[in-house]
Amino acid sequence: MEGRISFRINYEKAIEALVYLANQKPGIDIYHVAKVLFFADKLHVNRFARPILGDTYICMDHGPVPSGVRNLIADDSWLSQDLLDRAGESIAIEHKPYRITAKRRADIAVFSESDLECLDWSLREYGSKSFAELRALTHEERCYIDAGANEPIDYRSLVDEDNPNRDRIIEEMEESAAYATL
Repeated sequence: MEGRISFRINYEKAIEALVYLANQKPGIDIYHVAKVLFFADKLHVNRFARPILGDTYICMDHGPVPSGVRNLIADDSWLSQDLLDRAGESIAIEHKPYRITAKRRADIAVFSESDLECLDWSLREYGSKSFAELRALTHEERCYIDAGANEPIDYRSLVDEDNPNRDRIIEEMEESAAYATL
């Protein structure tokens, strides 16, 4: 096995995903956003050999966290001002509890049909689960178990062990991750 498979986040899609989820489930909190995106990406990887956003998931105490999306939500100063401005024009963050509100409709043209299918499925499956349920589910995931605390999760480990196309999916991701435009 070579090094960890990782992709470059598509921040435009990340902003639109936040807007989309906030429109689909008004008042969604950042914990649910993180887990819905995680499970959507996991499904998309298992079906189509690529993630939706290309974000780097970090293994944290309460489960996998999409670091780029987290940085957008946290308004991290190391991101470009233009990117932060676009996020600020698109979503509002309510603190305590941390909830996301869309300021506009999502531009779904940035998503493929399969992206939207997986986002919708994940939102239906995980969008209404409790914090405790989501935490338990993510802590059972092999990719979470295999990653070290506060370490990036290898996209390779998102591919289910029983996926009949596992080897092909991993090979495709190994070949495309370095140059893929999501």
